[in-house]
Amino acid sequence: MKDSRYFMIQGAVILLFVALSTAVAVQAAELNESPEVTLLREAGGGKLYEVGGQKMLVMEGCAEEMGYQQGLLLSKEIRHIMLEGYMNNSLWNKGYSKEYVQAQSDRMEKFFPDSIREELQGMVKGLKEAGVDELSYEDLRLGITQAEILHFPPDGAPACSNFACWGKWTSDGRLLHGRNLDWSIKGGAQDDHIIMVWRPSGGIPFMMVGWAGGVGSVTGMNSQGITLGEMTLPSPDVTFDGMPLFLQMRLCLEQCGTLEEAVQFFQKCPRTTGWNFIIGDSKIPDGRALETDAKYCTAFAPMDPKETDATAHRGMVDAVRRTNHPAGLEQLLRLAAAFGREYGIEISSQEEIEAAKPLLMANDSWQRYDWISREIERQPGKMDVKEAVEILGSGPVQASNTLHSCVFDPQNKAIWVANAANNPPVPAWKFPYVLFDLSPWFD
Repeated sequence: MKDSRYFMIQGAVILLFVALSTAVAVQAAELNESPEVTLLREAGGGKLYEVGGQKMLVMEGCAEEMGYQQGLLLSKEIRHIMLEGYMNNSLWNKGYSKEYVQAQSDRMEKFFPDSIREELQGMVKGLKEAGVDELSYEDLRLGITQAEILHFPPDGAPACSNFACWGKWTSDGRLLHGRNLDWSIKGGAQDDHIIMVWRPSGGIPFMMVGWAGGVGSVTGMNSQGITLGEMTLPSPDVTFDGMPLFLQMRLCLEQCGTLEEAVQFFQKCPRTTGWNFIIGDSKIPDGRALETDAKYCTAFAPMDPKETDATAHRGMVDAVRRTNHPAGLEQLLRLAAAFGREYGIEISSQEEIEAAKPLLMANDSWQRYDWISREIERQPGKMDVKEAVEILGSGPVQASNTLHSCVFDPQNKAIWVANAANNPPVPAWKFPYVLFDLSPWFD
């Protein structure tokens, strides 16, 4: 796990930079292109499927109806993740008090739209009908607010990697978006992994790779070809008085049909802590990297001049990528001003940032950023799903705590998803990536 000062601490270990020039094994891509699809159960407009060993829930209707369908169809999984599995392991067993968690959730709930409250209330109804009476609205609310809470002690922030590329890099010019969620695989969230598809009345159909009991998540795509993945970003400007990450991402997918709308959504929404985002739009195709926190939201386009060698970065044609640090000079200087003295680092100017580049480049996050860049550039015109999957399972991007790994193929209304195992924990990229054809629900 990486806390908010991780890149500065690791900067002292300069020898790690040698790893960039060494050969690293590549995980052979395993793609399940024809998964068996089985309808497990249904209720109203909701249907629960098993697809290649992973569960997929399709919900349809108004907010309360979709919540009810999830509560009824996933009652066992929701009860498990909330009372016995991930929430118990990651919050209560790690020393978070229920009073503290409730207080921070109360602060974030002030930013919930009414539709989200209605969906959670519908989930409570569905659970009760299924015979699960132990879970309250406040319990289910943790499915939205826990990401922010777990980014602060006694736990710490996880790491992730994202890239989107198109045009000159892909085999036919279409946009592909690869994403690793490097969270904890020891908490058991993978036991209640769900591919979730929402078809809101009068709204944009969208999907998210998530977990039972969630009305949002950290990985998703909508029927308009918008793809979205996040990564933790160290920041001195953080708060619980904002819209939690899971809702930022869910509402963006539910409301935004263009890249411009998606960028504007994040610029305008009340944000919490530091997050990087990669947003893709297959219709153009094009993408953006966002560096955000409670106060700032900076967008980077392909070949953006803000992505400069002065901070050991570089813009790319037809590609955007991010890991867990800021590429922008302004963000780096803010971090140095906030945390530098604590670690004996005095940086207050661009010249001092440039002098510190060897320290920055020794950090795991910089190494992942560079690896992704070079792997994309290594094979112009050849990138397809198989090659994207291989990037996610290679070099420093190949993490031991990958909870889920996926490749979005929005032009084909498809996503390829690998999920981690438990007992013993095994990272997601070691498993076959299952094809989810979303066209029946996105058309």
